[in-house]
Amino acid sequence: MKQSIKFLFFIFISISSLFAQTKKRVACIGDSVTKGYNLANGKSYPAQLQELLGEGFVVGNFGKSGATLLEKGHNPYLKSEELKDALEFSPDIVVISLGLNDTDPRNWPNYKLDFTKDYYKLVSLFKQHNPNIEIYVCQMTPIFSGHARFLSGTREWYNQIQKNIEDIAILNNYRLIDNKISLASRIDLFDDYLHPNEQGAKILAENVFKHIVPVRQKLSVSNTIGSNMVLQRDEKVSIYGKASSKEKVILELENKTYSSQADELGNWEVGINPHSAGGPYLIKIKTDQDSILLGNILFGDVYLASGQSNMAFPLKLAKNSEPLIGNASLNNQIRIFKSKNLVETNNSEWSTDILKKVNDLEFFTGTWETLNAENSSNFSAIAYSFGLDIHQDSNVPVGIIELAVGGSNTESWISRECLESDDLLAGYIHTWRKSDFIQDFCKERAGVNLKQSSIKHQRHPFDPSYNFEAGLVKWKNTNIKAVLWYQGESNAHNVELHEHLFKTLVHSWRKNFANSGNVKDKLPFYVVQLSSIDRPSWPYFRDSQRLICSEIPNVFMAVSSDLGDSLEVHPKDKIPIGIRLSNLVKKHEFGKNINSDTPQPIKAYPIKNNLFVIEFNNAKKY
Repeated sequence: MKQSIKFLFFIFISISSLFAQTKKRVACIGDSVTKGYNLANGKSYPAQLQELLGEGFVVGNFGKSGATLLEKGHNPYLKSEELKDALEFSPDIVVISLGLNDTDPRNWPNYKLDFTKDYYKLVSLFKQHNPNIEIYVCQMTPIFSGHARFLSGTREWYNQIQKNIEDIAILNNYRLIDNKISLASRIDLFDDYLHPNEQGAKILAENVFKHIVPVRQKLSVSNTIGSNMVLQRDEKVSIYGKASSKEKVILELENKTYSSQADELGNWEVGINPHSAGGPYLIKIKTDQDSILLGNILFGDVYLASGQSNMAFPLKLAKNSEPLIGNASLNNQIRIFKSKNLVETNNSEWSTDILKKVNDLEFFTGTWETLNAENSSNFSAIAYSFGLDIHQDSNVPVGIIELAVGGSNTESWISRECLESDDLLAGYIHTWRKSDFIQDFCKERAGVNLKQSSIKHQRHPFDPSYNFEAGLVKWKNTNIKAVLWYQGESNAHNVELHEHLFKTLVHSWRKNFANSGNVKDKLPFYVVQLSSIDRPSWPYFRDSQRLICSEIPNVFMAVSSDLGDSLEVHPKDKIPIGIRLSNLVKKHEFGKNINSDTPQPIKAYPIKNNLFVIEFNNAKKY
């Protein structure tokens, strides 16, 4: 009987060992981010990766706090006990996430030429144990500008190391995982600007998981794409979305077929050849498993209307708007996309549910719509009157995207990359709620909205880069004709800073938009000068706007001061401003010979009795 029990026990152990050997073994190599700095047991990214991968995998966490990839660095991973343990683990897959500590001034300036060599040495040690091992090379998680060493070298060295890691992966056909992109907009998850919290570790685990296990998901399109949309005419445009990893995606339009293949993460993009103005068309997108129909599509001109409350000011509150609202449904060649705000930036406390959605960048929602009385009445008065006038003049379909936030400052609309690459801006954006560079109104209003939050870097639409990261980034692959911009009220306290910020914003948007690319000055901006409310700094600010718009190529300005109100920051006479913007576009985009530019002083001279004559260009002659 005892022999039978021993035999059965032996069989059980043998089967268990065989089963264990069939599991894929994943070794996570890295520094304190991998180790799980300040995280509870089971909450590091490797532990959460184990939960995602499930029973078929065994994940080992071999992170070493403070570790450098460089062997001559101050804490080299190549000489660590964690490396010995990882090699004894005999992994089938190794995920390497090193480099953050190499940005230390003790390391990169002295030994940067050794980085590639040392990386190969680390990989070779695993290959000696298992020639068939799968190598995953990770680009680093973010270091945000509040980090103590950010401006003293870390920023530049970080970028150099990221490029080195990418080159190593490409040259050796290792699988590259970008661990920055999924966390770069989430400063709320990095209390110390370097280490992600539990939610950040979860996002990191999900990102690594998607590279190890092929993505399976339904066919979908981006939420900026849908029926009733307008696509930019006369340019190659893209339709894009999600599908399963490596799945073939076919798009049909006007008896033409376009195809593409989703990448490893399930992202797909199909380019459509240039079309002249017209429609409506039907677009069919399909895979072997799913299909999507997009109907009532037009090709025309697409404009982005952005800024703060005077751009968001609805048509129903504008002077003389009733006829426009009443006839809205007759304008089938005009389509609108109103990016609805999750919550208004008014003087009220936001709930914890709202605060979480704001952090998760779930602030803007919307769809493409045909016009009716209701949606036109709630749409931007300036953008609507602009679209109506430009369409009536050109007879070309028009699509207008409204993306505006009341009270928002210029900083909130600029990409983090551009803010952090600028020494002045990088120095205060992480402390914006206390910084004198931010207007008091923005700090005070945000303080009320965020009163219930205990998160150190709680996000808000006045937070530098927030509206870019939550809103504008969704549109960066969209071809647009021009930007309509009405903003500045929340930066009027510091004219000189705004001059710098606005130039940065224009550069940021031109760098990011699909049909602007690296073509210098291609994306036009049509700017509304601030109105005539009686505030001490506003005359200087309006003059500064006039000068900036004259200085930056392909930026044009419409005056609004004659339609303003000395006591009201939101004057109601908005429809003429939309028409002034339209006239500027007619001249500079369509080449019409009309007098639409802002009058500029060109000459001044004295005459008798202490009188002066000032001559202006672009002025009507009487």
